[in-house]
Amino acid sequence: MAPVAGSKLAASLAHEINNPLDSVLNLLYLVKGETALTEQGRHYLTLAEEELQRVSEIVLAALNHARGFGAPQKTNVTDLMDSVIDVYRSRFEARGIFISTRYGAYRDFPVYPGPLRQVFSNLLLNAADSMPRNGRLLARARLSREWTGKQRLGLRLTIADNGCGIATEKLQEIFEPFFTTKGCGGNGLGLSLVRDVVRRHGGSLRVRSSTRPGHSGSVFAIFLPAA
Repeated sequence: MAPVAGSKLAASLAHEINNPLDSVLNLLYLVKGETALTEQGRHYLTLAEEELQRVSEIVLAALNHARGFGAPQKTNVTDLMDSVIDVYRSRFEARGIFISTRYGAYRDFPVYPGPLRQVFSNLLLNAADSMPRNGRLLARARLSREWTGKQRLGLRLTIADNGCGIATEKLQEIFEPFFTTKGCGGNGLGLSLVRDVVRRHGGSLRVRSSTRPGHSGSVFAIFLPAA
């Protein structure tokens, strides 16, 4: 199949899938408003809503990829990150995961907000999946300069967890499409998408991880240039 035809097909499929997803999300919202639901029932509906929202974001990411990202938009990146955290807050709380944020002062940045939202979603959910109950997550954003190369001014975004960590021999593979450490529970596309979106921003991505008992965890650091 020619690349252009393949892109059109992907865009068409993503569009067709997204329409019923929106309808189901709206129906879940209406069901949550019913007074006859038990507290446990509301909890299950919230989890279902979150999972469908995640599918919707993946579909939109595929749609954006097929159509191209368009032009960057000046965006408050910490507001964007907070909006993703809010979507999954009930899931984190149900698992006893404590999440904290540290944001420095900065102006709006030119980014692709839709794809960047998917980056935050993937990294936060991967971190949560790697942690036992009562884990800790940190999301941080601050002005910084590039560690190497042109020393450009930009925004450094960090998502850190105290989960099980990633084995050293697997660190070189985690960004490859379809590679996953989650077995049948993962599709291996999340971190590949993260890498591609960061590259599209002209930025860089680093990961540090430890599996040492008592000191395990992972830190994903993203640098986005200001221009």
